[in-house]
Amino acid sequence: MALTVFGFLYLTVLIFLANAANGPGRSHRYSRVLQAAMPAVIAVQLLSRISTSGVNDLFQWSYLGFAAAAIAIMLLLIRFESPWRQVERLISVSGLIASPTFDSRRPIHRLALLLLIFALAVLYWTSSAEGGPQKLLDDYPPVEGALLNLTTDAAVYVLLAFLGVGWLVRRDWTNTFERLGLRFPTRMDLLVGIALGCILYLGVSLLMLLWQSTVPASSFEGQTAAARQIFDSFSSSLFLGALLALLAAIGEETLFRGALQPVFGVVIASLFFTAIHLQYAATPAAAIVFVVSLAFGWARARLCTTAAIIAHFVYNMIPFLLISPA
Repeated sequence: MALTVFGFLYLTVLIFLANAANGPGRSHRYSRVLQAAMPAVIAVQLLSRISTSGVNDLFQWSYLGFAAAAIAIMLLLIRFESPWRQVERLISVSGLIASPTFDSRRPIHRLALLLLIFALAVLYWTSSAEGGPQKLLDDYPPVEGALLNLTTDAAVYVLLAFLGVGWLVRRDWTNTFERLGLRFPTRMDLLVGIALGCILYLGVSLLMLLWQSTVPASSFEGQTAAARQIFDSFSSSLFLGALLALLAAIGEETLFRGALQPVFGVVIASLFFTAIHLQYAATPAAAIVFVVSLAFGWARARLCTTAAIIAHFVYNMIPFLLISPA
């Protein structure tokens, strides 16, 4: 618990310094030193993994390769200026629906990319430490613990989104909500959100049937077991299902669509959105999640984050409504 609190305080200080140094080419003199802690943490995890458990399978080797690459990329970006221009070009050509606003001269944009790389490395480490995503979710907590984790995650996502766009530093409440695309839902937000959520659920259901028909039953059961476990944990009541749907929608959309998408674009934001869903890793469901994320991104770009939240909530909620007694 203490380590988690310390980690969050560390992120808060980094984000505050990056926002305080808002402006092209400006940065706080302590920023690079603090940022260097991220690759250092991954290096410690990597060395600890090698010394304690060794490298026993392909998944462990893939983690070591990913961790080493993450360390190298972050060190290059922290130490040198020239790689940032290449990063900016790469992000700019990946725009879809709306052009990314990533500016390699802005400290907060640089920090956002470093934090995303760091988060992926930590998630990969957490997953590989347990023997893979499926094994990680075999010990999924009871519904009370799962609900607490979900609430905590949603609160952290929302707080990071608000701090990331400069709340309390360079934006007031009104400007922060505007930057995040959050507003009281209009009639169009409701209509598009509900329609998009229903269309996505129908489309994904058809894709799931296609997937199921093309692989052995045992393989399909194994690849979807982790996702079913999460669903089953909250399916005991419609209220719990609604909480799951609402918390996930608010937290994830505020961070990925509200804060990150305008900077990195729909494609890159969706790639990171897909990566955090460990229960779908290494299965066709990951591609489905990516497509769904692109649709939420479209709602954010054409309307607002509120519309994306509604679509996400409806999409998550439909399965619970279908099993609810009449």
